Amino acid sequence: MKNKITSRDNPIIKETAKLLKSREERRNAGMFLCEGAVMLNEAVKGGAHIGRVFVREGTELPVIPDGAEIYEVPSSVLEKISDVKTPQGIVFTCSMAKGGSLKGRRIIALENVADPGNIGTVVRTAEAFGIDTVAFVGSCADLYSPKTVRSTMGSVFRVNVCFLTLDQLMEEAKRLGLPVYAAALSDKAVEIGSVMPGDAVVMIGNEANGLSQDALDKCGKHVIIPINGIQSLNAAVAASVFMYEMSKDR
Repeated sequence: MKNKITSRDNPIIKETAKLLKSREERRNAGMFLCEGAVMLNEAVKGGAHIGRVFVREGTELPVIPDGAEIYEVPSSVLEKISDVKTPQGIVFTCSMAKGGSLKGRRIIALENVADPGNIGTVVRTAEAFGIDTVAFVGSCADLYSPKTVRSTMGSVFRVNVCFLTLDQLMEEAKRLGLPVYAAALSDKAVEIGSVMPGDAVVMIGNEANGLSQDALDKCGKHVIIPINGIQSLNAAVAASVFMYEMSKDR
C-alpha cells in the first residue's frame, strides 16, 4: 500500500534529504540513498535491507521490497531527495554495512583513496573478478555517497565490504593466514608476476601520495606492476590489474 506525501517540507522528506549530502548523517542513520528501478532490483536481489521507497506519481515499482515503507510523491518532492537533474522516478533508502571483517582469501584494501569514482570502480571490478572482500582503511571517500553508489552499478549490494583501521586489517589478515602486499614503487619492490596469483591482501594507496609509511612498513612485500613511459597508474586501474592477477587460478 502506498502512502502519499505532497510537501517538500514533510518531516520524512527532510530527514531523507539529509542523507544526500552528509556523510555524518548517513553514518548516524546507518542508511544511504539509491535511485532508479535498476538499482532497486539489484538491491532486492542482493538481499539489502530497504527502508523507504519514494515513487513518483504514475511510476510503477518493478518490485515491492518486503517490509519497506512505500510513498507516492510528486516530481517536486522527488527532486529534493535526488542528486541528479532528472530523477529516475524511484528513490529509496538502504542499510549500510557496519564495520565488518575480512572474508574469503582474496582481498583488496584501499587506504585513503579519495576519489569516489575510483572507490565505485574498485567495488564493481571486485565483483567481476570474484574478489572476496574490499576493505576500506583510513580516510577513503564515502562508499555510500550517491555518486559512489551509482558508480558501483549494483555491486555495492553484493560485494563484502568492511571498514578497518590499519592495525585491524593486519590482525584480520594474520587471523586468516594471509600475506599483505603493498602496491608500491620502492627499492625492495618485486614485480606482480613473482607473487601473483594467490590468496592475499593487496593494499592500494591514495591517488597522489600512495600508501602511508605505516602501511608500507607493516606490509610483507612491496609489489609493482611493470609499466612503460609513465610513473604510475590510476588507483582503480592498478587495483583492477591486481584483482585480475589474483583471480587467474580461480
